[in-house]
Amino acid sequence: MSPVNGLAGMTVLVTGASGFLGRRTVEVLSEQGCSVHALVRITSRIDNLHLPNVTIFHGDVSESESLKSAFNGAEYVIHAAADTRGTKEGGRLDTIQGTRNILECCASSKVKKLVYISSCSVYGVTAYKDGQLVDENMATEHVPEQRGAYSWAKLEAEKLVVHFMEQEKIPVVCLRPGTIYGPGGAVYSPIVGFSLGNRIFAVIGNGKSILPLVYIDSLVAAIVLSLTNENSNGQIYNVVDLDLVNKKRYMDKLIRRLYPQSKCFYLPYSLLYFLVMVQERLLKALKREPVLTCYRLCASQKQIVYDVTKIMKDLSWQPVVSFDEAVANLIDCERSH
Repeated sequence: MSPVNGLAGMTVLVTGASGFLGRRTVEVLSEQGCSVHALVRITSRIDNLHLPNVTIFHGDVSESESLKSAFNGAEYVIHAAADTRGTKEGGRLDTIQGTRNILECCASSKVKKLVYISSCSVYGVTAYKDGQLVDENMATEHVPEQRGAYSWAKLEAEKLVVHFMEQEKIPVVCLRPGTIYGPGGAVYSPIVGFSLGNRIFAVIGNGKSILPLVYIDSLVAAIVLSLTNENSNGQIYNVVDLDLVNKKRYMDKLIRRLYPQSKCFYLPYSLLYFLVMVQERLLKALKREPVLTCYRLCASQKQIVYDVTKIMKDLSWQPVVSFDEAVANLIDCERSH
């Protein structure tokens, strides 16, 4: 990524620094001349974080006392840490309580700005029309507990951030990225379908649904612009690439080329919905939690498109690469391993 004016010399704390997004964010900030405080758990792998101007701090966002040393001297905060286990307890501790602790530390440490990484999963998409263009003013999920632990926790955490933002203690920006992909990340998301290793891929639907993809470097570019541009203060932004990539194109361009010996088939949505409904009712009768619910399936497969006009207008944001260039980068990365 090209240098950004005003970024060099800033001291930036990145939570979740060992994760897919956090790691790449730290790399870019280091390249731009920032002094980076990388917050990681004691058990996290930090091989890729030994970079110029990067200091490792061990702590847990769910434990406020462990955050104090990382906040010491930090001028800006990028809060990317969240629960990755997908459990209610994990969401309560790591995503919700973790965000509450970060907000309190930001207020007491008087940092200059906070960039919070939310998710497009907070939108109440099941109530939208097919083909809906979703901007930042659309209603959020009204029954988040039915969307699953991740979406519930992200929405509850975002509510805390928005309330904090309204208090105007410090400037805050909230980014809602789509499905993040890129070198080093997962290449087959549940939003596409199911897989058995890298040998069998089941795609949900007929392949025409648009995927809400955002390339990792495009999201990091949005984070950097949010840090440096005052137009972002107090704003919420969707961050999704402009290429309207449907499932079939994704499979043909990327998955089939990465795994040429694999088998791929398209599973009709109506059939899957019926199977999920039967499973849901059966497990409910047995007083067990369903593996997947009809509501979650519907939400994940809703045919909508996210509008990124606002961030393009306010911050002059643009995706850094096209989908074809992103595919080339992913294939080069996978083959190099």
